[in-house]
Amino acid sequence: MSILKREVNRRNFIQKISLSTVGVGLGYCGLANTHSVPLSTQKISETVAVKDVRGEFMLQPGLHYFNTGSLGPSPKKVLNKVWETMQAIELDPVGNNWGPIGRQANEVREQLANYINADTEEIILTRNTTEGMNMVAAGLSLQEGDEVITSTDEHYGGQAGWEFLEKYKGVKIKRVHFPKENITTDQAITLIEKQITSRTKVCSLMDVSTITGMRMPFSELAKITKPKGILLVCDGAQSAGMLSVDVKALEVDAFAASGHKWMLGPKETGFLYLNKTIQDQIKVTQLESGFKAYNHNTGTRNIANILGLGEAIKTQKSWGGIAAIQQHNVSLANHLKASIKTIKGLQLISPEENSLQSGLVAVKVKNQNAKEIYNQLKQKNIIVKVLGKRNILRFSNHIFNTQEETDTLVQELSNLID
Repeated sequence: MSILKREVNRRNFIQKISLSTVGVGLGYCGLANTHSVPLSTQKISETVAVKDVRGEFMLQPGLHYFNTGSLGPSPKKVLNKVWETMQAIELDPVGNNWGPIGRQANEVREQLANYINADTEEIILTRNTTEGMNMVAAGLSLQEGDEVITSTDEHYGGQAGWEFLEKYKGVKIKRVHFPKENITTDQAITLIEKQITSRTKVCSLMDVSTITGMRMPFSELAKITKPKGILLVCDGAQSAGMLSVDVKALEVDAFAASGHKWMLGPKETGFLYLNKTIQDQIKVTQLESGFKAYNHNTGTRNIANILGLGEAIKTQKSWGGIAAIQQHNVSLANHLKASIKTIKGLQLISPEENSLQSGLVAVKVKNQNAKEIYNQLKQKNIIVKVLGKRNILRFSNHIFNTQEETDTLVQELSNLID
Protein backbone atom coordinates (compact mmCIF):
# COMPACT_ATOMS: atom_id res chain seq x y z
CA MET A 1 0.00 0.00 0.00
CA SER A 2 1.37 3.48 -0.93
CA ILE A 3 2.28 6.03 1.73
CA LEU A 4 -0.46 8.34 0.47
CA LYS A 5 -3.10 5.62 0.64
CA ARG A 6 -2.06 4.67 4.18
CA GLU A 7 -2.32 8.31 5.21
CA VAL A 8 -5.69 8.62 3.45
CA ASN A 9 -7.01 5.55 5.30
CA ARG A 10 -5.72 6.84 8.63
CA ARG A 11 -7.23 10.28 8.20
CA ASN A 12 -10.42 8.86 6.77
CA PHE A 13 -10.86 6.80 9.95
CA ILE A 14 -10.24 9.84 12.14
CA GLN A 15 -12.58 12.00 10.06
CA LYS A 16 -15.38 9.44 10.19
CA ILE A 17 -15.22 9.45 13.99
CA SER A 18 -15.09 13.25 14.14
CA LEU A 19 -17.78 13.85 11.53
CA SER A 20 -20.18 11.37 13.07
CA THR A 21 -20.36 13.67 16.11
CA VAL A 22 -20.69 16.83 14.04
CA GLY A 23 -23.41 15.48 11.75
CA VAL A 24 -22.22 17.06 8.52
CA GLY A 25 -24.73 16.88 5.70
CA LEU A 26 -25.11 18.80 2.46
CA GLY A 27 -28.14 19.23 0.27
CA TYR A 28 -28.23 19.94 -3.45
CA CYS A 29 -30.67 22.11 -5.36
CA GLY A 30 -30.69 22.25 -9.16
CA LEU A 31 -29.75 25.33 -11.18
CA ALA A 32 -29.41 25.93 -14.90
CA ASN A 33 -25.79 25.57 -16.03
CA THR A 34 -25.01 29.16 -16.94
CA HIS A 35 -23.11 31.89 -15.14
CA SER A 36 -25.67 34.50 -16.23
CA VAL A 37 -28.71 32.91 -14.57
CA PRO A 38 -29.85 34.70 -11.35
CA LEU A 39 -29.01 32.77 -8.21
CA SER A 40 -31.52 31.47 -5.72
CA THR A 41 -31.35 32.87 -2.21
CA GLN A 42 -33.28 30.04 -0.62
CA LYS A 43 -32.11 28.71 2.73
CA ILE A 44 -29.80 25.71 2.56
CA SER A 45 -31.43 22.35 3.06
CA GLU A 46 -29.30 20.01 5.11
CA THR A 47 -32.05 17.39 5.40
CA VAL A 48 -31.15 15.84 2.04
CA ALA A 49 -27.81 14.22 2.94
CA VAL A 50 -26.72 13.08 -0.54
CA LYS A 51 -23.08 12.54 0.39
CA ASP A 52 -20.64 13.21 3.18
CA VAL A 53 -18.47 15.43 1.01
CA ARG A 54 -16.24 16.53 3.86
CA GLY A 55 -15.00 12.97 4.26
CA GLU A 56 -13.51 13.06 0.76
CA PHE A 57 -10.90 15.60 1.84
CA MET A 58 -7.80 15.35 4.03
CA LEU A 59 -8.67 18.50 6.01
CA GLN A 60 -7.70 17.92 9.61
CA PRO A 61 -10.61 17.11 11.94
CA GLY A 62 -12.08 20.17 13.60
CA LEU A 63 -10.68 22.64 11.05
CA HIS A 64 -13.20 25.14 9.64
CA TYR A 65 -11.67 26.09 6.29
CA PHE A 66 -13.07 29.29 4.74
CA ASN A 67 -10.17 30.22 2.46
CA THR A 68 -10.69 28.35 -0.80
CA GLY A 69 -10.33 31.74 -2.51
CA SER A 70 -6.60 31.49 -1.76
CA LEU A 71 -6.08 27.73 -2.12
CA GLY A 72 -8.62 24.96 -2.23
CA PRO A 73 -8.05 21.53 -0.67
CA SER A 74 -7.89 18.68 -3.17
CA PRO A 75 -10.13 15.62 -2.69
CA LYS A 76 -8.39 12.32 -1.98
CA LYS A 77 -9.34 11.03 -5.44
CA VAL A 78 -7.37 13.88 -6.99
CA LEU A 79 -4.31 13.30 -4.80
CA ASN A 80 -4.35 9.59 -5.58
CA LYS A 81 -4.64 10.30 -9.31
CA VAL A 82 -1.56 12.53 -9.17
CA TRP A 83 0.46 10.01 -7.16
CA GLU A 84 -0.56 7.03 -9.29
CA THR A 85 0.30 8.94 -12.47
CA MET A 86 3.70 9.91 -11.10
CA GLN A 87 4.43 6.28 -10.30
CA ALA A 88 3.24 5.07 -13.70
CA ILE A 89 5.43 7.57 -15.53
CA GLU A 90 8.50 6.51 -13.59
CA LEU A 91 8.17 2.93 -14.86
CA ASP A 92 9.28 4.23 -18.27
CA PRO A 93 9.78 8.02 -18.08
CA VAL A 94 10.23 8.83 -21.77
CA GLY A 95 7.88 6.20 -23.11
CA ASN A 96 5.07 7.06 -20.73
CA ASN A 97 5.46 10.83 -20.32
CA TRP A 98 5.39 11.44 -24.08
CA GLY A 99 3.40 8.31 -24.82
CA PRO A 100 0.01 7.01 -23.72
CA ILE A 101 -0.04 8.78 -20.35
CA GLY A 102 1.14 12.10 -21.71
CA ARG A 103 -1.46 12.03 -24.47
CA GLN A 104 -4.20 11.99 -21.83
CA ALA A 105 -3.33 15.60 -21.01
CA ASN A 106 -5.13 16.74 -24.15
CA GLU A 107 -8.24 14.95 -22.93
CA VAL A 108 -8.14 17.31 -19.95
CA ARG A 109 -8.25 20.22 -22.40
CA GLU A 110 -11.47 18.71 -23.73
CA GLN A 111 -12.84 18.36 -20.18
CA LEU A 112 -12.03 22.02 -19.49
CA ALA A 113 -13.68 23.09 -22.73
CA ASN A 114 -16.90 21.32 -21.74
CA TYR A 115 -16.60 22.79 -18.25
CA ILE A 116 -16.83 26.38 -19.51
CA ASN A 117 -18.72 25.84 -22.80
CA ALA A 118 -15.77 26.38 -25.12
CA ASP A 119 -14.11 24.46 -27.96
CA THR A 120 -11.08 22.31 -27.19
CA GLU A 121 -9.01 24.35 -29.65
CA GLU A 122 -9.68 27.41 -27.50
CA ILE A 123 -8.09 25.91 -24.36
CA ILE A 124 -4.45 26.28 -23.29
CA LEU A 125 -3.11 24.52 -20.18
CA THR A 126 -1.23 26.80 -17.78
CA ARG A 127 0.17 26.63 -14.25
CA ASN A 128 -2.12 29.31 -12.78
CA THR A 129 -4.32 32.32 -13.55
CA THR A 130 -1.38 34.72 -13.52
CA GLU A 131 0.40 32.81 -16.27
CA GLY A 132 -2.70 32.89 -18.45
CA MET A 133 -3.27 36.61 -17.91
CA ASN A 134 0.40 37.31 -18.64
CA MET A 135 0.17 35.39 -21.93
CA VAL A 136 -2.65 37.65 -23.07
CA ALA A 137 -0.87 40.86 -22.08
CA ALA A 138 2.48 39.77 -23.54
CA GLY A 139 0.89 38.55 -26.76
CA LEU A 140 -0.96 41.73 -27.63
CA SER A 141 0.75 44.40 -29.74
CA LEU A 142 -0.23 47.37 -27.61
CA GLN A 143 1.45 50.68 -28.33
CA GLU A 144 2.42 53.68 -26.25
CA GLY A 145 -0.72 55.59 -25.27
CA ASP A 146 -3.07 52.62 -25.72
CA GLU A 147 -5.39 52.20 -22.75
CA VAL A 148 -6.32 49.23 -20.58
CA ILE A 149 -9.33 49.60 -18.30
CA THR A 150 -9.31 47.61 -15.08
CA SER A 151 -10.29 48.24 -11.44
CA THR A 152 -8.79 49.02 -8.06
CA ASP A 153 -10.01 45.62 -6.78
CA GLU A 154 -8.02 43.38 -9.13
CA HIS A 155 -5.60 40.71 -7.92
CA TYR A 156 -1.98 41.75 -8.48
CA GLY A 157 -1.36 38.54 -10.45
CA GLY A 158 -3.96 39.53 -13.02
CA GLN A 159 -2.52 43.04 -13.22
CA ALA A 160 1.15 42.08 -13.57
CA GLY A 161 1.12 41.83 -17.35
CA TRP A 162 -0.61 45.18 -17.83
CA GLU A 163 1.70 46.89 -15.35
CA PHE A 164 4.68 45.50 -17.24
CA LEU A 165 3.33 47.06 -20.44
CA GLU A 166 2.72 50.31 -18.61
CA LYS A 167 6.31 50.39 -17.32
CA TYR A 168 8.13 49.37 -20.50
CA LYS A 169 5.75 50.17 -23.37
CA GLY A 170 3.99 53.32 -22.18
CA VAL A 171 0.54 51.67 -22.10
CA LYS A 172 -1.90 53.57 -19.88
CA ILE A 173 -3.87 51.71 -17.17
CA LYS A 174 -7.18 53.25 -16.08
CA ARG A 175 -8.57 51.81 -12.82
CA VAL A 176 -12.26 51.98 -11.97
CA HIS A 177 -13.20 52.26 -8.30
CA PHE A 178 -16.35 50.31 -7.46
CA PRO A 179 -18.29 51.37 -4.33
CA LYS A 180 -18.17 48.84 -1.52
CA GLU A 181 -21.81 49.08 -0.49
CA ASN A 182 -25.07 48.50 -2.36
CA ILE A 183 -23.49 48.53 -5.82
CA THR A 184 -25.79 47.68 -8.72
CA THR A 185 -25.20 46.30 -12.22
CA ASP A 186 -26.08 49.65 -13.79
CA GLN A 187 -23.59 51.45 -11.55
CA ALA A 188 -20.79 49.04 -12.42
CA ILE A 189 -21.40 49.32 -16.17
CA THR A 190 -21.68 53.12 -16.03
CA LEU A 191 -18.42 53.48 -14.11
CA ILE A 192 -16.57 51.38 -16.69
CA GLU A 193 -18.17 53.06 -19.69
CA LYS A 194 -17.09 56.49 -18.44
CA GLN A 195 -13.43 55.40 -18.74
CA ILE A 196 -13.67 54.31 -22.37
CA THR A 197 -12.01 56.51 -25.00
CA SER A 198 -10.88 56.08 -28.60
CA ARG A 199 -7.54 54.77 -27.24
CA THR A 200 -9.11 51.97 -25.16
CA LYS A 201 -7.91 48.59 -26.45
CA VAL A 202 -8.57 46.23 -23.52
CA CYS A 203 -11.01 45.91 -20.63
CA SER A 204 -9.56 43.47 -18.08
CA LEU A 205 -11.57 42.60 -14.97
CA MET A 206 -12.16 39.78 -12.53
CA ASP A 207 -15.18 37.54 -13.05
CA VAL A 208 -15.60 37.50 -9.27
CA SER A 209 -13.81 40.19 -7.28
CA THR A 210 -11.10 38.85 -4.99
CA ILE A 211 -11.88 41.73 -2.60
CA THR A 212 -15.69 41.81 -2.39
CA GLY A 213 -16.96 38.74 -4.22
CA MET A 214 -18.84 40.89 -6.76
CA ARG A 215 -19.61 39.13 -10.03
CA MET A 216 -18.79 41.31 -13.00
CA PRO A 217 -21.74 41.65 -15.45
CA PHE A 218 -19.62 40.72 -18.45
CA SER A 219 -22.48 39.97 -20.84
CA GLU A 220 -23.82 43.49 -20.29
CA LEU A 221 -20.35 44.98 -20.59
CA ALA A 222 -19.78 43.12 -23.87
CA LYS A 223 -22.63 45.09 -25.46
CA ILE A 224 -20.44 48.17 -25.04
CA THR A 225 -16.96 46.78 -25.73
CA LYS A 226 -17.60 44.56 -28.76
CA PRO A 227 -18.96 47.29 -31.08
CA LYS A 228 -15.88 49.36 -30.23
CA GLY A 229 -13.42 46.51 -30.87
CA ILE A 230 -12.25 46.48 -27.25
CA LEU A 231 -10.82 43.16 -26.08
CA LEU A 232 -12.72 41.80 -23.06
CA VAL A 233 -10.35 39.86 -20.78
CA CYS A 234 -11.63 37.96 -17.74
CA ASP A 235 -9.61 36.95 -14.69
CA GLY A 236 -11.60 33.88 -13.63
CA ALA A 237 -9.50 32.86 -10.63
CA GLN A 238 -12.44 33.26 -8.23
CA SER A 239 -15.23 31.88 -10.41
CA ALA A 240 -14.13 28.63 -12.09
CA GLY A 241 -15.20 25.90 -9.69
CA MET A 242 -17.33 28.23 -7.55
CA LEU A 243 -19.92 29.11 -10.19
CA SER A 244 -21.13 27.71 -13.48
CA VAL A 245 -19.03 29.48 -16.11
CA ASP A 246 -20.20 29.83 -19.70
CA VAL A 247 -17.67 31.88 -21.66
CA LYS A 248 -20.00 32.14 -24.64
CA ALA A 249 -22.77 33.59 -22.46
CA LEU A 250 -20.29 35.96 -20.80
CA GLU A 251 -19.07 36.98 -24.29
CA VAL A 252 -15.49 37.39 -23.08
CA ASP A 253 -12.56 37.14 -25.49
CA ALA A 254 -10.17 35.60 -22.96
CA PHE A 255 -10.70 33.80 -19.65
CA ALA A 256 -7.86 32.71 -17.36
CA ALA A 257 -8.32 30.56 -14.26
CA SER A 258 -6.50 28.39 -11.74
CA GLY A 259 -7.24 24.75 -11.01
CA HIS A 260 -6.03 24.95 -7.42
CA LYS A 261 -8.66 27.28 -5.98
CA TRP A 262 -12.38 26.55 -6.35
CA MET A 263 -11.84 23.71 -8.83
CA LEU A 264 -10.01 21.86 -6.01
CA GLY A 265 -7.35 20.54 -8.38
CA PRO A 266 -3.62 20.01 -7.78
CA LYS A 267 -1.51 23.04 -6.93
CA GLU A 268 0.07 24.80 -9.91
CA THR A 269 -2.63 24.00 -12.46
CA GLY A 270 -4.72 26.30 -14.58
CA PHE A 271 -5.99 27.11 -18.05
CA LEU A 272 -6.52 29.93 -20.51
CA TYR A 273 -9.45 30.27 -22.91
CA LEU A 274 -8.87 32.27 -26.07
CA ASN A 275 -11.86 32.81 -28.33
CA LYS A 276 -11.06 31.68 -31.88
CA THR A 277 -11.90 35.11 -33.24
CA ILE A 278 -9.03 36.80 -31.38
CA GLN A 279 -6.36 34.08 -31.35
CA ASP A 280 -4.41 35.70 -34.19
CA GLN A 281 -3.99 38.80 -32.01
CA ILE A 282 -2.10 36.90 -29.27
CA LYS A 283 1.49 36.37 -30.39
CA VAL A 284 3.47 34.82 -27.54
CA THR A 285 6.30 32.26 -27.56
CA GLN A 286 4.46 29.55 -25.61
CA LEU A 287 1.63 29.42 -28.16
CA GLU A 288 3.71 29.57 -31.34
CA SER A 289 3.60 25.78 -31.80
CA GLY A 290 -0.11 25.47 -31.03
CA PHE A 291 -2.32 24.84 -28.03
CA LYS A 292 -1.65 21.17 -27.31
CA ALA A 293 -0.59 20.20 -23.79
CA TYR A 294 2.96 19.55 -24.96
CA ASN A 295 4.77 21.10 -27.89
CA HIS A 296 8.23 22.43 -28.67
CA ASN A 297 7.45 25.80 -27.09
CA THR A 298 5.94 24.58 -23.82
CA GLY A 299 8.67 22.13 -22.87
CA THR A 300 8.06 19.23 -20.49
CA ARG A 301 4.77 19.41 -18.60
CA ASN A 302 3.67 18.11 -15.20
CA ILE A 303 1.41 15.40 -16.62
CA ALA A 304 0.47 14.07 -13.18
CA ASN A 305 -0.89 17.45 -12.07
CA ILE A 306 -2.74 17.95 -15.35
CA LEU A 307 -4.47 14.58 -15.06
CA GLY A 308 -5.24 15.43 -11.44
CA LEU A 309 -7.11 18.50 -12.65
CA GLY A 310 -9.17 16.27 -14.92
CA GLU A 311 -9.94 14.07 -11.93
CA ALA A 312 -11.08 17.16 -9.99
CA ILE A 313 -13.63 17.91 -12.71
CA LYS A 314 -14.88 14.30 -12.58
CA THR A 315 -15.15 14.51 -8.80
CA GLN A 316 -17.28 17.65 -8.99
CA LYS A 317 -19.63 15.83 -11.35
CA SER A 318 -19.99 13.04 -8.78
CA TRP A 319 -21.23 15.67 -6.29
CA GLY A 320 -24.05 16.73 -8.59
CA GLY A 321 -22.11 18.97 -10.97
CA ILE A 322 -21.04 22.59 -10.94
CA ALA A 323 -24.63 23.91 -10.96
CA ALA A 324 -25.37 22.11 -7.68
CA ILE A 325 -22.07 23.32 -6.23
CA GLN A 326 -22.91 26.90 -7.25
CA GLN A 327 -26.29 26.66 -5.56
CA HIS A 328 -24.67 25.43 -2.35
CA ASN A 329 -21.91 28.05 -2.39
CA VAL A 330 -24.17 31.03 -2.99
CA SER A 331 -26.92 29.87 -0.64
CA LEU A 332 -24.35 29.43 2.12
CA ALA A 333 -22.87 32.85 1.35
CA ASN A 334 -26.30 34.48 1.57
CA HIS A 335 -26.93 32.81 4.92
CA LEU A 336 -23.56 34.11 6.13
CA LYS A 337 -24.34 37.65 4.91
CA ALA A 338 -27.65 37.74 6.74
CA SER A 339 -25.98 36.58 9.95
CA ILE A 340 -23.06 39.00 9.69
CA LYS A 341 -25.43 41.96 9.50
CA THR A 342 -26.26 41.38 13.16
CA ILE A 343 -22.66 42.24 14.15
CA LYS A 344 -22.41 46.04 14.47
CA GLY A 345 -18.62 46.16 14.29
CA LEU A 346 -18.57 44.69 10.77
CA GLN A 347 -19.53 46.32 7.46
CA LEU A 348 -20.65 43.93 4.75
CA ILE A 349 -18.99 44.97 1.48
CA SER A 350 -20.14 42.09 -0.73
CA PRO A 351 -22.95 42.93 -3.19
CA GLU A 352 -26.51 42.02 -2.34
CA GLU A 353 -28.02 42.47 -5.79
CA ASN A 354 -28.90 38.95 -6.89
CA SER A 355 -27.06 39.03 -10.23
CA LEU A 356 -23.82 40.26 -8.62
CA GLN A 357 -23.61 37.69 -5.81
CA SER A 358 -21.13 34.84 -5.50
CA GLY A 359 -19.91 32.35 -2.89
CA LEU A 360 -17.34 34.78 -1.52
CA VAL A 361 -18.24 37.11 1.37
CA ALA A 362 -16.15 40.04 2.62
CA VAL A 363 -16.50 42.42 5.56
CA LYS A 364 -14.65 45.52 6.65
CA VAL A 365 -13.73 45.58 10.32
CA LYS A 366 -14.76 49.02 11.60
CA ASN A 367 -12.94 49.76 14.86
CA GLN A 368 -10.50 46.88 15.33
CA ASN A 369 -7.49 45.39 13.59
CA ALA A 370 -8.61 42.74 11.09
CA LYS A 371 -5.26 40.97 11.36
CA GLU A 372 -5.78 40.47 15.09
CA ILE A 373 -9.27 39.06 14.51
CA TYR A 374 -7.83 36.76 11.85
CA ASN A 375 -5.19 35.45 14.28
CA GLN A 376 -7.75 34.83 17.00
CA LEU A 377 -9.99 32.93 14.60
CA LYS A 378 -7.00 30.87 13.51
CA GLN A 379 -6.35 29.88 17.12
CA LYS A 380 -9.88 28.51 17.15
CA ASN A 381 -9.22 26.44 13.98
CA ILE A 382 -11.21 28.83 11.78
CA ILE A 383 -9.25 29.70 8.65
CA VAL A 384 -10.25 32.85 6.75
CA LYS A 385 -8.45 35.41 4.57
CA VAL A 386 -7.27 38.77 5.88
CA LEU A 387 -6.59 41.75 3.61
CA GLY A 388 -4.51 43.72 6.07
CA LYS A 389 -4.04 47.00 4.20
CA ARG A 390 -7.81 47.27 3.66
CA ASN A 391 -8.72 45.92 7.14
CA ILE A 392 -10.97 43.34 5.48
CA LEU A 393 -11.83 39.74 6.36
CA ARG A 394 -12.88 37.44 3.51
CA PHE A 395 -14.78 34.15 3.75
CA SER A 396 -14.85 31.56 0.96
CA ASN A 397 -17.70 29.05 1.20
CA HIS A 398 -17.32 25.81 -0.73
CA ILE A 399 -19.00 22.44 -1.02
CA PHE A 400 -17.31 20.99 2.08
CA ASN A 401 -18.55 23.87 4.29
CA THR A 402 -21.88 23.59 6.12
CA GLN A 403 -24.42 25.98 7.57
CA GLU A 404 -23.41 24.75 11.00
CA GLU A 405 -19.83 25.85 10.29
CA THR A 406 -20.90 29.31 9.15
CA ASP A 407 -22.96 29.68 12.31
CA THR A 408 -19.87 28.78 14.34
CA LEU A 409 -17.88 31.40 12.40
CA VAL A 410 -20.51 34.09 13.06
CA GLN A 411 -20.67 33.20 16.75
CA GLU A 412 -16.90 33.55 17.11
CA LEU A 413 -16.91 36.82 15.18
CA SER A 414 -19.62 38.21 17.44
CA ASN A 415 -17.49 37.25 20.47
CA LEU A 416 -14.41 38.98 19.05
CA ILE A 417 -15.91 42.10 17.47
CA ASP A 418 -16.89 45.03 19.69
